[in-house]
Amino acid sequence: MHVSLVLSDKMSFSSSLLTIIFITALLCPLYSGALLTPQRHSREEPDCDRYIGRLYSCTRELRPVCGTNEQTYSNRCLFCSAMLESDGAFGLKHYGPCESS
Repeated sequence: MHVSLVLSDKMSFSSSLLTIIFITALLCPLYSGALLTPQRHSREEPDCDRYIGRLYSCTRELRPVCGTNEQTYSNRCLFCSAMLESDGAFGLKHYGPCESS
């Protein structure tokens, strides 16, 4: 009787653990992308001062930025370089590609 009770407890624990792992695996993909990418409607300006001494010396990463000039820049560095070169003629509209009309 004692052996069957121990086995029953282990199976119950295993079943609970598998259920938790399964639910976690289902939920993670739903939230992981939202945590890793900037919010589309975020309007916090990037720190362009860090690019002043190295305009257009940018990486090739693809993290689009939409300027108020309706141009999509591949990343913050390219956005800041163009904005600084234009003496601030435009600003940040949102993170992500500009919507085409």
